[in-house]
Amino acid sequence: MHRVPSAQSQATGSHGGAPAASSSALQRGQACFHCRRRKIRCDGARPVCGPCHRGNRDDDCEYTHGQKRARAEILQESITQIERRIAELENPHQQQAESGTILLHQAYQSAPAPTQRIHSWAPENEPPLDVAEMLIDSFLAYASEFGFFLNSARFRRSALQHQSPTRPAPALLSVVYLWGLRLAKPRPLLISRSQEPLLLARALELAGKGLASAHPQRVLHTLQAEVLLAYYLFSGGRFLEGKYHVAGAVSLALSSGLQAPAGAGTGALPPVRDAVEAGERICACWAVVVLDHAWAVALAERPHLDLRQVALATPWPLETADYERGRVSPAGRSSNTVDDFFAGTPTADTGTATAALLAKATLLWQRADILVRDAPQGTPLGSSSVAFTALDNLISRFRAALPPPSRFPLATPTMARALVAAHSIAHAAALQLHHACPGSSSARAAVAAARAVLGIVAAAPLPPGGCINPIMGTVWRTACQVLMDEIATLRMQRQHAQGRARGPGDEDSEAALVALLARALGNLADFAACPLLKYQISRIQEAFDVMQFSACMSAD
Repeated sequence: MHRVPSAQSQATGSHGGAPAASSSALQRGQACFHCRRRKIRCDGARPVCGPCHRGNRDDDCEYTHGQKRARAEILQESITQIERRIAELENPHQQQAESGTILLHQAYQSAPAPTQRIHSWAPENEPPLDVAEMLIDSFLAYASEFGFFLNSARFRRSALQHQSPTRPAPALLSVVYLWGLRLAKPRPLLISRSQEPLLLARALELAGKGLASAHPQRVLHTLQAEVLLAYYLFSGGRFLEGKYHVAGAVSLALSSGLQAPAGAGTGALPPVRDAVEAGERICACWAVVVLDHAWAVALAERPHLDLRQVALATPWPLETADYERGRVSPAGRSSNTVDDFFAGTPTADTGTATAALLAKATLLWQRADILVRDAPQGTPLGSSSVAFTALDNLISRFRAALPPPSRFPLATPTMARALVAAHSIAHAAALQLHHACPGSSSARAAVAAARAVLGIVAAAPLPPGGCINPIMGTVWRTACQVLMDEIATLRMQRQHAQGRARGPGDEDSEAALVALLARALGNLADFAACPLLKYQISRIQEAFDVMQFSACMSAD
């Protein structure tokens, strides 16, 4: 702060005539810090000494008292330390050789390659280009698992062009960087793990301001950010926060008219320019529906979007390549895509793309959950219920029409993962419906559905070490629990049958279920890419180990 000479010093002419303080030598330590540092004679005038005033360095004139250190001295030391640290980070081996010191590393952690640089990146700033590219590519490899509905190629191209007017909104970029940091393999030595919560805080802040920006795609990009944040929070077990962002995504989707036929809207969205943009909006609507309905089942709650009251006229989504080739979803005459699906009404828009199959499976799962939970007390569901029979038949037809697992390797990785999820969730819908019903036929149907879920996992149609939709942990855990309950029942029956004739295949069915569980658990470990999945898989493994230990103790 600029120091203005006092009225007294101006009146006495301390800088114009012979100052009184200069007539005698100053005691040691009485000179200002600037004169001491430059080793020049100081006259001790205050608030600004003569040499500093004549040199137009009033701001640098600072006196210290006793042990007090000058502000300029402290700042200079901080600058020197920061410069030294930057030099160490940019040239660690050179600094080590020059100083003769040994740099310590974390135990059992592989050293970074000589070409790697440790980046100190503040989340409020844009990351270096090479870091941004690494994070975006790490995310896009599995983006479809977390409700990413934008065109990946266009997103990547615009995200890496900092001056492009079509560059994604800051809120969306922040969430993509956040996901990229979590998904990067191996865990990036380029960026500190401690930056993940800082990135999350930044993404949450920007998402809250997304609609207030001037970005031309602020509505769609803010919606995408909300969907990705919901998946991120759910995958970390932060369910309350996740539900908040689901509600925000549903509200934004409805207010922008995404539930209307393709191309229609409320004016909140700019007109679509081509088939790719039309596809993005169709996929956006279904991404919100899948997010809302799947996690409503997982959390035993009702979805925010009640499709029995909201008419959803958006056509089923196509494959990404279809939109890129200029194809658009066929325009049906129906005003409610979901009602037509549950009624079995034939439409021009059949919905056979992998994203459409996943959406249909999720709708069936959620409808089964609602039917079971809304059943009147004391009135068990079963074949006597018209609603039960209609939904059971629809689920059976849908499962039978799904592409067989033998066709998974022919699809792209994104399509293969969608087919795994669609199969698993469709079987989970049958399990959900029959597991709550009394009777041996429903019990057998529930076990068959659980076996089908784990059969998909055991077949390992996906490469190991990948990532999958975190909702799959709920599906797998439910199926494993049903099979472990069935194994316990078979073992109890076997113990009671000692000394009597056993039923045909009792031991074989028990052994087959144990083998299926063991095989599936071996493959499940490859998909523990997020905290929630890791936790759920560990609990499944723990329950299986306890079951096997109990069997060994009983045998002894």
